[in-house]
This record gives sequence, C-alpha cells and structure tokens, in this order.
Amino acid sequence: MKNSQNNQSILFILLKNSIIQFVAGLLSLLIILKVANVIDEKIIQIGLKSLGYGFFCYLTTPLMIYWLAYASEGVATVKKMAITVALTALYSYIIWDAYFFFRGAIASLFSATS
Repeated sequence: MKNSQNNQSILFILLKNSIIQFVAGLLSLLIILKVANVIDEKIIQIGLKSLGYGFFCYLTTPLMIYWLAYASEGVATVKKMAITVALTALYSYIIWDAYFFFRGAIASLFSATS
C-alpha cells in the first residue's frame, strides 16, 4: 500500500515538471509554424516546419507518458478521464497534422526533382 502511494507521488512530481515542457512545445510549434508560413522558399519552409514538429514531439511526449501512467494509477475518476481524452486528442491531432505535412512535403520534393 505504501509503495503504491510512493509511486503515485513520484509520478505526480514528474507530471508537474513536464507541464512546462508541454506548454513550451505547443508554443514553439505555433511560433515556428507561423514564421514558416510567411516564408516563400519551399526548402526553408519545410525545414522550419520539420524543426517545429520535432520540438513539439521532443517536448510534449514526456507529459503524455507521465499523464497516462498517473491516470492509470489508482482510482479512475471523471476528471482524469476528461483530461486524458483532451490531452490525447490534442496530441493526436498535432501528430496527424505532422504526418500529412511530411507526406505532402516528401511528395512535393519528389515531384520537384522529376
């Protein structure tokens, strides 16, 4: 019983520490995507967007892992489920956006070389 309580407190501490990273990842993605959309050069635009999605994945994945571990620990509540659905939806939406961006970027680079 004491071990479970200790694990939950450790997960909560890790979760609190990674919230700032999550917000920084979201903000860096938004800023870099806004800057990349202003630039007309296709190669620089692809590079900046790739950098933005890379920052997002690097900075936000720890929060997702720690949150899912924290939410699965102990009793499931409506609050935990709502936060889990919201975080997973946001994370998945941006990951799918990155997928379609890279798919289009690779297609445009291959069509430019042909």
